[in-house]
Amino acid sequence: MSELPDGAADLAFDGHELHAGAGPGRRFMIDARCVQGTPVHGAYAHVCALPDASAMLEFDQPEVQQVRRDALAWWIGMLGDALVCLTTLALDESCYGGAITVTREPADWRADPFARIFPGTVVRTDLFCPVTPPPGPVLERYAGVAWPGGRF
Repeated sequence: MSELPDGAADLAFDGHELHAGAGPGRRFMIDARCVQGTPVHGAYAHVCALPDASAMLEFDQPEVQQVRRDALAWWIGMLGDALVCLTTLALDESCYGGAITVTREPADWRADPFARIFPGTVVRTDLFCPVTPPPGPVLERYAGVAWPGGRF
């Protein structure tokens, strides 16, 4: 991953741990708002991604569109005040590598719509900051920034 677009930040996942910036593991672009500000210590991150470089889909695939719709329709609401932030994991301007949902307390991760694409791993972390979720129905991305970041 070379230069990041405005509104994006680097995150690495090795299958067990998350690393801010260019740490060990597979690198992704996330919505930068998720790591700007005061982090929530001891948060639960449900990482629906794989460290394998072949685990990717285009953002425009129907299954990726549907999990983002489901996140807006009921997942965000189901998490309520426990939600810290949510971001997709972009590999480049057009490729989806997964998603992360971060909460203040454990959630029913079996219900996470993003886990339908890539299985989830729960990671305790101090990396993420609260971000107000999108009100919907915004599904499109801007300039390759991980959803729900960016602007039009």
